[in-house]
Order: sequence, then C-alpha cells, then structure tokens
Amino acid sequence: MLTLFRNMLRTKLAGLLFLLLIIAMGAWGVTDVFSGGIGSNLAVAGNTKLTEAQLDQEVERRLRTATDDRGRAISKAQAVEQGLIDQIYQQELFRTTMMAYADRLGAVATDNAVLNVIREDPSFASDTGTFDAVRFQQLLQANGFSVPLFETFLKRDMTISRLTGVSQTALRPPRPITALQASYNGELRKAAWFILPRSALPPAEDVTDEDLQTYYDQQKQAFAQPQRRSISLIQLKLDDFLNQANLTEEDLRAYYEAVKFQRYAGPDTRTWTEFMFNSEAEARQALGRIAGGANADSIAGLANSTQRRGPQSTMASAALAERVFGPSAQQGGIFGPVQTGNYYTVARLEAIEAGEVEPFEAVREDIFDALSREQAIGLYYDSLSLLDNLIGTGAGLEEIASEMGTPVLSFIAVDRTGVTELGLAPSVLRADPEILTRAFDLTEGAKTARFGQDETAYMLRVDSVTEARTPEFAEIRDDLRAMLQAQRNNELLGSSAQKVKSDIESGATTFEAAAAEFESEIISPDIAFTRRSSNSTVVPAQYVAAAFAMQAEGDVYIAPTQNRDEVAIVQLVSIDRASPDELDALSAISGQQIQQQLTNDLFEAFATEIQKDVQLEINQSSLESYKARVNPDS
Repeated sequence: MLTLFRNMLRTKLAGLLFLLLIIAMGAWGVTDVFSGGIGSNLAVAGNTKLTEAQLDQEVERRLRTATDDRGRAISKAQAVEQGLIDQIYQQELFRTTMMAYADRLGAVATDNAVLNVIREDPSFASDTGTFDAVRFQQLLQANGFSVPLFETFLKRDMTISRLTGVSQTALRPPRPITALQASYNGELRKAAWFILPRSALPPAEDVTDEDLQTYYDQQKQAFAQPQRRSISLIQLKLDDFLNQANLTEEDLRAYYEAVKFQRYAGPDTRTWTEFMFNSEAEARQALGRIAGGANADSIAGLANSTQRRGPQSTMASAALAERVFGPSAQQGGIFGPVQTGNYYTVARLEAIEAGEVEPFEAVREDIFDALSREQAIGLYYDSLSLLDNLIGTGAGLEEIASEMGTPVLSFIAVDRTGVTELGLAPSVLRADPEILTRAFDLTEGAKTARFGQDETAYMLRVDSVTEARTPEFAEIRDDLRAMLQAQRNNELLGSSAQKVKSDIESGATTFEAAAAEFESEIISPDIAFTRRSSNSTVVPAQYVAAAFAMQAEGDVYIAPTQNRDEVAIVQLVSIDRASPDELDALSAISGQQIQQQLTNDLFEAFATEIQKDVQLEINQSSLESYKARVNPDS
C-alpha cells in the first residue's frame, strides 16, 4: 500500500491535487498550516497574541500626544517614515513575551485586582470621593481608550510590573561595595599646571619639495574630489508671510474681547466653607444638608466649620483644592469628604471672583503674532497654488521667482553631503534632506516640481555638474606644505611635552624649573575637587580628568587645551580620601545608585532569559503589510 502511495505522489495528477488543495484551504481561510500557527497575527508567544488591531490601537494612542520638532501632530504615515512604528512594535513584542511568561507562571493580574485599582484611582473619583463611572469613561475616551482596551492595558502593565518587581525584591548591595563606591566618589584632589606653548620651542624641520611629492604619491587616492553640483533654489516658508498680515486695531481688540477671560486672566479667587467631621460616615450623612445651604449649627456631628477666601494656593488640602478650583466647579457645589489630618472635610463653594485680566496693551503683541500667523497660513497656501500653476506652464526658475516675488538662491557646487570644495556647508541645502537627494537625481539644467514639508516648499534646478576628479600635485602643493608643516609642529610639541614629563618624573628637573624654562606661569588653585567637578569654572574639565588619571602625588600628566598650539603639563598636588564618618554618609547615597544599577542589570538578565524561555514567533510580512497600508507612498 505504501509503495502505491509513493508511486502516486510522483505523478502529475498528484501535483494537481495538491495545488487544488492549497487553493481550497486559502479560500476557506485555512492558512495557519503554512505559517507555523501564527496566522495573520503580528506575533505569537504561547497563548498570547499580538494582533494588527492591538498594534494599531497602541499606535493611535501614542500619536495622540506625539508631535514633531515644530509641535505639529504626527500622522501614521510620518510615524512609519520616522521609524516610530517599528519602535512601538518592538515594545509590544517585549510586552507580548512578558505576558506569555506570566501566563505560564500563573502570575497574570486578576480581573478583581484590575477592578480594585480602577475603583481606588483618585482620577476617577467624583467630587464626593467615590468612583464615578461617567468620569471614568470620559477620561478614557479623551485619552483614546475604550473600557475593555483600558482594562486589557492595565492588566498587562500590572502583570509586567509584578515581574519587574521580582528583580528588586530583597536586593541590597554589599556594604564593601557601597563603601568602595563612596570612597571613589568622595575622593578629593588638587592639581597644578603650566602651559607649554609651541612658540617656546625651536622651529620644526622644514618640509621639502621631495617630502611633498612623496606624500602626494602615497596619499593620492585620498585627494580625490567627488562629483559636485551647483544648485539654484526657490524657497517658500510660512514665516515669510508673517509680515504681510493685514490687521486693524479693531481686529486685535475684537479677538482680545473674545478670549480675554480664557487666555489672559489671572487665577481667580474663590470663597468656600469647610465643614469638618470626626468620621467619614458623619461627613457623608451631612452632605445633603450642606448642599441645601444649612447653617453649621444645624448639622449633626459637625466638629468645626470655617469660611475661607483666597486663590487655590491658599487651600490646605491639595485634593480639595483641585476640585474646588476645577474648571467645572460651580457656585454651590459640594466637594469631599476628604481626610485632612484627624478630620474629614467637606467644602461648599460659595462664590467665584474672576482673576485680574491683563490689559489689552500688555498682550497686544501676542495677539498680533497669533493672528498674523493665521493669516500667513492662508497666504502661504495661496502661494503654493500659484507656484504649482507656474510650474505647470513650464516657466523657468527666474520667471517663476519674479512672479512669486521671491529671490532665486544660487549655491556654488556641493557634493552629496552639501559640502563645497572649501569645506563650507550652506545651511539652506541641509534644511531638508530631499534638496540634495533630488539635486543629485537630476541631469544638468533640469528642475524639479514643488516639494518640501508642511510649512516650507522648494523648487530647484541643477545649474552645472562638476565630475569627480583627483587634483594634480601642482594644484595643491601649497596646501600640502602648510598641512605637513603643521603636522611636524604638532609632533614637535608632543615629543617636547613628553620629555618634560619624563624629566620631572625621573628627577632630572622639577615642576617649577620646567615651567621657568619655558617662561610659563604655574597655576595652583587651592581648591579640592572630585571626579564629578567637570563643570568647575576654576579647574578646567580636562585638568580634572588628568588629576584622576594619575596614581600618586607628584605624578605628571599631559593634557590638551583649547588651543592646538599648546598643551598643559599637569601635576597631582594632593589626594584626600574620605574619613570613616564621611564614608558612612556617602555610602547611603552610593548604595542607592548601586542598587538601581544592580536592579537594571538584573532585570535585563531576567528579561533575556524570559525571551529565551518563551518561543516568540514573529510575522514580519504582516508588519510590513500594515506599514504599507498606513503609508502607501513608502
């Protein structure tokens, strides 16, 4: 029988049957047999799956608050181009792995635990301190969550937090380590230095023509010049239209009157009555009478009551102040009870006095700037339409610029990185990476259509192309001579400094005698510094580093300065280590630092082992498909 089946599998009919079977499976959605059980999911670990819908929800939630460097919202397409989608995906893969591991251990947060966290969160509490389902749903909706999605996210975060907490349990750095770290951080040193200038040394050997020719022949390939292109550019920016605003004084005052209480008013003053009770139960029983405006004398269980007036900062209870001075608080509103010391306090809002409004003259410039920008946006987009129409007529760059009333910016030849042969890098050409990309995609004389970001548009033309070449020896002889002479001067300075160092350390001369030989002043500030004193205004950071690079008092170190034609000769003057009492005080701080470092290292190792233990299957093609849908131009 097996032989019969084997023979059948070798026939063309068998191949046709397999093809029909595959098509049928695809038609009925049976695809998991070919994808290792992952199907259309983005990733699977154990029983935990990361779906495209889950990733998309997280992307949308993150993009609600994400902005670019100009404060503008980021679209999904932009998130793909900037790599943000890939970052979120990697984070979700980690969470998927951790949840799969927690599920295997039975350590996933329970529904009751999630419910308790939600009910105890003060963000979801009403003015009386109890859980408010309506407020809960409103806050979730404002932050891009549905109730089930929020509960899922909360359960996941609580579970992962539980796993991360495992690495911190009972973790304490050993005392010898904290003491060693404290000694390292608390050690004080002093240093002295003098400057060794190259001008104090004999001149270096001159560079000969033979030296130049030999160097040129050896390094000829390094002198090769890349292809460069000269570019002419039209640039339109929204900011260019700010000075074209047509605003009257009446426009500015009308805007001020419309928004002055929302935008230009200071904090308001409120009057409230505080009712204090010995227990929460007594406070809650009295809510109805307080809301009805009852006098203090008629409220049962009242321990004390006081009427107060002032801004939010004068209210003792931050929890009450947040509610009494909230934007939705109304006169007559009741807030609390909130525990304040040994009492439970209920506040009744009696009156609201608006804050002082800034006069029109004080905010006139802000209003002018805001309205000018609004008008500039309209003018800018009108100009883009005109630019597109002119480009469509086939007009030349100068003709378009004349019609637009904007200059043509012309640049000498630059390479693909925007650098000229002299090493200059015009900032305009680097303002948008598309400028150079498009310039090097065109032929000589060709021009682009309009391109650019939301608030800046460009059109460019390639004026000329300078092909790659290697300059002849005669062209760069003088530059080579200057470069090699400077190199020899630096080598002489380095070798001379090294000899000074060796002579001082060997006893052939003293630090003071060496400074006198080169007529250099010794600087020796009476200031002790630690390793972290790199921001000292007295001892430069490089001298601090030099002092702690030496082992013993009297050692010498060669340190750089801000001037390449000189170096500093630094000597370690003293080492002052912390006393036992000082070490005890420093050990507490060092212990916290070491504990945090150990916690991070331990959790990283823990997470690495979890990822090895949990088999994570990734569907890269599904991720690429998702990115292609949200960014069709990619």
